[in-house]
Amino acid sequence: MILVLGAFDGFHRGHVRLLDRARSMARSLGTDWGVATFSPHPGLVLGTMRSTLFTVRERELIRCVLGIPHLIVLPFDERMRNLAPHDFWAELKFLADVEGVVVGRDFRFGVEGMGTASLLEGFCREDGTAFFAEDLLERGGGDGEKISSSAIRGRVRRGDVLGAAADLGYPWFLRTDVLHGDERGRKLGYPTANLNIGGPRTLPADGVYAVSLIARGRWRCGALSMGRNPTFGDVHERRAEVFVLDFEGDLYGAELAVFFLERLRPERRFSDAARLTEQIAADVARCRAVYEERMSAAPELFEAFLRCFH
Repeated sequence: MILVLGAFDGFHRGHVRLLDRARSMARSLGTDWGVATFSPHPGLVLGTMRSTLFTVRERELIRCVLGIPHLIVLPFDERMRNLAPHDFWAELKFLADVEGVVVGRDFRFGVEGMGTASLLEGFCREDGTAFFAEDLLERGGGDGEKISSSAIRGRVRRGDVLGAAADLGYPWFLRTDVLHGDERGRKLGYPTANLNIGGPRTLPADGVYAVSLIARGRWRCGALSMGRNPTFGDVHERRAEVFVLDFEGDLYGAELAVFFLERLRPERRFSDAARLTEQIAADVARCRAVYEERMSAAPELFEAFLRCFH
């Protein structure tokens, strides 16, 4: 098997180059390929990051869309983090019949990140194992900035979901379930689904977003509010509430995949409920236009997500 190694907080366009390389190597060697990664993410254990870009369930959905045939998940516990580089390599070979390895040029492994791509190449050479280290992919614009999961997390936190989508190759999304809320949106004429956003996950900046979501087996357009609803001043925790256009009924307990297409505006306080309702109507109209434009621009991509969502 050809293995792609990495932490992989989701799979962005740079990672897709690694997958393509592994797929090509497997084809030439007449073998299979897959990804070997870690859980929990090493960054959470080592304290170098406070939240992941995607949850395990979200990453599994991306894996299906990208057509990754095999996924080996290595537990990143105290024993794993303290393995010497050579011992890590020996354990990997024990877990799988490794015929080839593909990594990014910046790949590190073993205790305190002592192992480098060059060291791994040496191990592979000794064992007669195929090896390839892929250069990091740069963003467009000629500024030399590399595409990375950490940079994408920063874009999401700032509300730059367009920039995140450009780096990922698909819109950043949440896969989560619907909780009971206070039903204030229903009283305003725009009933919302209150999303479960708990856990160490990256969340976007407060504001209103145009979203597309998979609900009840089909794609739907939505307007999502992230924040504390300052107009009423009685919400003290951050909430994500989505109004689903052209939908009747409730979604309590349903699992949704919510794709963030564009940030329309920051969160703001309105003088009264009437002014808020007027703004919501304008937001909804804008959401519909964004939804129709984005869905028609990449029909095969969205069809793949719908097919893999189960």
